[in-house]
Parts: sequence; C-alpha cells; structure tokens
Amino acid sequence: MDLRVAPRAHIRRDTSTQRVHIPWADSIADGLAHLASLTSEDEARAVLDSRLEHLRGALLESPYYVRRLQEAGLHPGDLQRLEDLAHFPTLERATLARHWDTVPTLPTDSAECVVVKSSGSTGDPVRVVRDRLDCLHMWAVLRFLMSRAGAVLPPRPRVVLLDALPGGLEYSVRLPILHDGALHRVSALRDDARERLCRVRPTVLFSDPEGLRWLAEQRDVPTPRLVLTSAQHLPASLRAVLAEKVPAPILNYYATTETGPLAWECLRDGASGRFHVFAPDVWLEPGLDEVIVTRLRPSVLPLLRYLPGDAGTVRRDTCACGFHGWTLTDFGGRGACHFLTPPGRAVDAWALAWVFKHHTLRAFRLTQLERSRFMLELAGAAEADVGPLRERLTAALRNLGWEEPRLEVCHVEAATLAAGTKPRPFRANLPAD
Repeated sequence: MDLRVAPRAHIRRDTSTQRVHIPWADSIADGLAHLASLTSEDEARAVLDSRLEHLRGALLESPYYVRRLQEAGLHPGDLQRLEDLAHFPTLERATLARHWDTVPTLPTDSAECVVVKSSGSTGDPVRVVRDRLDCLHMWAVLRFLMSRAGAVLPPRPRVVLLDALPGGLEYSVRLPILHDGALHRVSALRDDARERLCRVRPTVLFSDPEGLRWLAEQRDVPTPRLVLTSAQHLPASLRAVLAEKVPAPILNYYATTETGPLAWECLRDGASGRFHVFAPDVWLEPGLDEVIVTRLRPSVLPLLRYLPGDAGTVRRDTCACGFHGWTLTDFGGRGACHFLTPPGRAVDAWALAWVFKHHTLRAFRLTQLERSRFMLELAGAAEADVGPLRERLTAALRNLGWEEPRLEVCHVEAATLAAGTKPRPFRANLPAD
C-alpha cells in the first residue's frame, strides 16, 4: 500500500495518468443525471439499493468495521436495503480521527493512495485516505454540474483554483480528464493575481467566499462559464455583488474532506438554502435533523452512517429547477463570521481556518474582542504547540490587514467550546461603534 501525504503527491505525474479514467468520469456524471431525472421514488431507491452490494464487500475488508459490526451483533450481509441502515451504528468524526488507518479497506500492494487532512476548522484535523478515483471524483461531478447550470465545456477548458489564503501553492498542470484542459492554481494575494487571471481566462473558477470577495473588488476580470464555491458560508450580499461584476452562474456546493461532494445549492432564483443531494454517489438519510452520510460509490474509505456534524433535514421532492430526488434544507453547516480590520474592512473569519490545520487540537475558538484584539481559546493543545500556533496566526492576521494584532491565548475544557451539532470556531464580539 503506497500512502503519500498530500500535497507531496507528484501533481504533474498524476495528471498524466488521468486519461484511462475518462470513461469512469462519464459514468459518474451520467449516474448523477439519471437519478436527478427519475420521477419514481421506487425506481430511484432500487438504483440506490443496488449500490449496497459493493458497500457490503468494502465493510468486510475494513478492519474497523469488521470489529465494530461484530461488537454490535451485525454483519454486512444484514444491509440489504436503505431502510436497514437505521439498525447500523453511526461513525462520528472523532472516531474516524482515531481510527483513520483502520476504517479504510485493505488495498492491494499496487493500489496507490494518499492521505489528506481535513481543514481542522473545528478542532483536530481528520486524516482521510483517498484512492486514485477519490482524487479525481470532483472532476467527474463538475461535468454534471456544468450541465445543470446550462454551461458547455469547450475543448481544452481552463480551470482556475483561486486561493485567497496565505502561503497558497501555485501551479499549472494539464487536466486530461476534463476535455484535455488545464488546471491553474492562482493566489489572490500576489500583486499580479488579476493579470494572471486575465491571461488564463478561466472556463471554470473554484474559490471560497474570501476569494470571491477579492474577485468582486477587481476591475475588468474575465467571465467564466461557471463559478463554484464550497466549504464556507456564502452571504447573499456577496453573491449579489459578484453577480454584477461577473455575470456567470455561481454554484455553492456542500462537501467535506471526509465524504467528498454531498449536495449542491439549487440555482433557481428564490431557492437559496435548498441543496440537492448527489445521489447515487451518496445517501443522506431523510427525516432527521442532522446530516448522516453513507457513501454508495466505490472507495477505499467506506463510510457507513457518517456524522460530519452538520444540521439539516433531507426529504424527497420535485424542484421547479427540474430536479427529482432528495433535497437538504435547514442546512446548518459553517455559519458566517466576519472580523473587522481597524479601517473597517470585513474579512471572512474562515480565511484563517488553514492555520489550525497544522496543529493538534481538540477544539478551539477565536473571538474578535476589539478591532485589533483577539482571544484564542484552546482545548487539548500541547504547551509546545502554543507558541508556533500563536506566531502563525498572528502572521496570518497581518496578511489579512491587521498591522498590530493582539492575540491573547487561554486553555479551556473542550466542553466549554461545544455548541450544537458542530462547534463554532470563529466569533465576533465587538462593542457597538
């Protein structure tokens, strides 16, 4: 088993091996389109039930699940229909973090996998094992999303990952799996970022809300055929401002490092907050008040009733956009939080999430108390880790506009930081002006 920790994976070498997986990418996009068009719930459930056969086999090859199901008096063979999932145990995020190396199946010696880390934005990052197809899955999903947005991929499309975080890695590589295109990672913090973006003229642009905020402030930027954003709260005000500057469909999708893409926000006017589920790749259990995910597409990491820690209710419906399937509403993932710089510029607090990814923590909370004063509460942090974390966070704040940030650090119990289904690691508690 070849396990390499991303991003040390050889990016250029990996792109050269994509072409053989193009038929697989087509099948993923076709499967998503097929489920989104099925008006019969019975037919849709039959397709999803058929995916359980591979999941049963994966559970038998996972050391963690073999032991866990034995303890519960269950066997993978007991999972015959989606309704049977209710009898199986859930997998919490903290449990996956502890057993990250035994939850995956045992691959062959020739299987190539990488280990990536989740953002760590709510505490201790989770190590996630991915195989080759896991790493390529988003490019297959992008084919489907382009169709839903009414956009057409031209030959040799150019995709830009617009990175607004300090220390972002820049590169340009071929992207054979997407119509022989190219992938460019561009740092918005470089002085020539706008010029480079104009030279590339992206067909598709990925970013987070902070990157989109930067884009909305620029003049004379190219208009992609589709803009995608994920992982963080997308304010309606930012969407409106960006739509005036870049008149392209803006698609907000829900994904986690552990699960991959789970749902996308409906593009129809007035339907914000409605996320259509990426079935049959994943199953989100309906009728509950929290998100429970079972991965139905083959992967080295079988996820059975995984709890990412987000609130939301899933139900079957028919949307005015033409989608038929399961939709996530009342989604309570990462809530919005903005810090104010001394001059009064709003900065998305999630732009600091990357800092905590490099440190082992049980939980944390960063609160802005005054324009230049912050309180960092830590749970489970080693004393030797506090100094480097303070230095890195202070530097990140300077990069985002604080000339003299004051950072106070205190140690607390993890229970102090717990709130709802998922901790809220960023908070603005500024006095009224």
